[in-house]
Amino acid sequence: MPGAPRRLASLDDMAAITRRRWLAALGTATSVGLAAAPDALARAGGGSSGFGRGGGLGGGGGLGRGFGHGHFFFIPIGGGGGIFILILIVLVVLFVLPRVIMWWRAQQSGGTASRRRVAERGRRVELAAAEASEDDAAFAPDQVRSQAKRLFLDIQSAWDDGDRPRLRELVAPELLAEWERRLDDFDRKGWRNRVQPLGEPTVEYVGLTNRGEDREDRVVVRVEARLRDYVEDSYGQRVGRVDASGDTSRVREFWTLAKRDGQWILQSIEQGGEGAHRLSEGIVATPWADEQAMRDEALVQGAVQDAVPEGTNVAEIADLDFKGDGRAAALDLSVADGRFAPDVLEVAARRAVTAWAEAVDGDDGPLLAVSHPDAAQELLHPGDPGGHTRLVVRGLEVRRITIVSLDAASDPPTMTIDVEVAGRRYLEDRDTAAVVAGSQSRAVTFTERWTLALDGPDDQPWRIAAVGAPAGRP
Repeated sequence: MPGAPRRLASLDDMAAITRRRWLAALGTATSVGLAAAPDALARAGGGSSGFGRGGGLGGGGGLGRGFGHGHFFFIPIGGGGGIFILILIVLVVLFVLPRVIMWWRAQQSGGTASRRRVAERGRRVELAAAEASEDDAAFAPDQVRSQAKRLFLDIQSAWDDGDRPRLRELVAPELLAEWERRLDDFDRKGWRNRVQPLGEPTVEYVGLTNRGEDREDRVVVRVEARLRDYVEDSYGQRVGRVDASGDTSRVREFWTLAKRDGQWILQSIEQGGEGAHRLSEGIVATPWADEQAMRDEALVQGAVQDAVPEGTNVAEIADLDFKGDGRAAALDLSVADGRFAPDVLEVAARRAVTAWAEAVDGDDGPLLAVSHPDAAQELLHPGDPGGHTRLVVRGLEVRRITIVSLDAASDPPTMTIDVEVAGRRYLEDRDTAAVVAGSQSRAVTFTERWTLALDGPDDQPWRIAAVGAPAGRP
């Protein structure tokens, strides 16, 4: 029949369209599943977003209940059976794939190559610690490992008991402020997070900074442990983790410890992949061993000595009609005032990036020393004056600095710069620890636009006065 080929072609076209729609739906579901794949959270200090009804597949609830208890899931082949297959695929992608991804990430952070790298780093740190301990016994490897192990167990116990006074003795105030928001959220839900270590943790000494003053000293340890971790609701029902199929799991975390009264306390926690940058950071065994900090300090001191005389307005010696780009203008002005040299701006930017990362869980003081309060607020809680979310940045590395513009006529003079930074960057709900945007598990490259003002003290003349649009949400 003359119309038959056209009809067959039409059916073929419809089949092709259907396949394309299926593939598109599957691709969308897969993308959602990948985005929904939960990153492992620190157990003590973790938020309620890490838990969901049912406790995972086969856990006696949630999705596991839908497929259990002797029920069969029938998928008709003809008619509307395609929609059931699509639903099944979506369920697999949303609920099974994230767990597979979590398992794979755990293998990567604890595989042979990772263990070898950690072991090599540990040997280097322990050699440096032997030198540091001559000045301060707190850096001795045996001291650090034993205190870190005890600290880990005590913190899990205090969290399990909901013992806030005890946590205040073990955790630095800035991190504890985040943890108490999460405890408050558990309380509002009528939940209690139960955490019980199964055996003792393995602790490896992988980082050391000896500044000569207790308030600036740091050590980093990699902790690996097995835990039983779940939530009890107000009815005594168990709520399991969404990133595990049961109540037990293995955690690998990097703990940064700070000093309080000569003892190590917890300052911050990073997950295995999130904290991997700790294995390549500089090791500072003595206060005079930080060559980069000493070079930066000497550079800034020299620039301040070459500054215009006190009481002189920079605008008086600046070419206000300069038509070149920002860097050329800064170089031109640095002949008369060394503080405008691009190298000095680079020091200011690197210091700001370091202080920004530390302020996420730690002391805000270093960040406030290199920025105005409003700028610091925008860096830590972008677009959120109420501070309900926080921008978490880890392992930041400055890649490039571009001087966009120079305004020598303003009082104080300002420079606008673009800072290209690589590292992990994500927005987190402070109450539940849910990742609102970005990813804990993926490093990105992004650009910050900062306006620096020449209004700081001699040791830090440039400070961040304003944060521009590129510093918005991830």
